[in-house]
Amino acid sequence: MLDSLALAAPPRVGTLEHEVKFIVPANAVAALAAWLPAVCHPERAYPPARVVTVYFDTADLALLGEKIDSDYVKSKVRVRWYAPLTGPGRGVAFAEVKARIGNRREKARVRLTADAAELETWPMDDVRWEQVCDALLADGLPGVAGLSPLMKLTYTRRRFIDPRAGARVALDSDIVATAVHPRIAGLAPAVLNLAVLEAKGSALDLSPALAHAVRFGARRGAVSKYLECFRAVTRTVQ
Repeated sequence: MLDSLALAAPPRVGTLEHEVKFIVPANAVAALAAWLPAVCHPERAYPPARVVTVYFDTADLALLGEKIDSDYVKSKVRVRWYAPLTGPGRGVAFAEVKARIGNRREKARVRLTADAAELETWPMDDVRWEQVCDALLADGLPGVAGLSPLMKLTYTRRRFIDPRAGARVALDSDIVATAVHPRIAGLAPAVLNLAVLEAKGSALDLSPALAHAVRFGARRGAVSKYLECFRAVTRTVQ
C-alpha cells in the first residue's frame, strides 16, 4: 500500500536556526519585491515559484490550537511541493515535521517518491494522505500519529540571500487557501490580504539594511499562514 510513498534516501534533514517574520500589506508587495534586490541577492538557484502545502492536524485541531494559544513550543506537519508560477506542480515532494521553540525552529524532512503531479490530483479526504503519516511514523519521526490532512494552501515565494547576515530571505505573497477537508465547515478558496517576509539564519533580527522593509508597512509578527488561512476559510477572527 505504501509503495508509492516509500521514503527515498537520505531519509531526513534536520536544522536548528532562528526565524524572523514580518507581516506585509498585500498592496505593498510589488514595491517591496522591487526593492529587495537592492539589499539582497536573488537566490538564482530558486526563481520565483508557487509553493503548495498540505497541513495535517488531529481530529480536535491540536496543532492549530498551539498557534492560537501562542504556545512556546509549537509544531506542524505538512506535505510540500513546488510549481511554476503558472501551471501544475511537478518534481519532488517533501513531508516535513517542524517544531518551533520560542524563536528557534527545528525541522525534519523526508522526500516522498509520490511526485507533485500525482499529489495535486488527490482530494483532501483521499486515504492516501493518511498513508503519508504512516510512512513518516515508520521512519521514526515523532508527533505524526493520529493526524490527517486539513487544508491545502498556495503562495508565491521569492527567495533572496542577505549578504550582510548570511540569512535566507523569503517573500511569500498571493497566499490562498485552495481546499479544506470536508470535516471542517470551511469555504475555499480564501485569499489572505497580507504577505509574509521572513529571514532564517543565526541572527535574532533583520540586518540593518533589510530592516528598512518597515518603509513598506512591514511589521514584525508571529504570523502563521496555516492559522490565518484557517481563519479565512472558517470566517473566524482572533
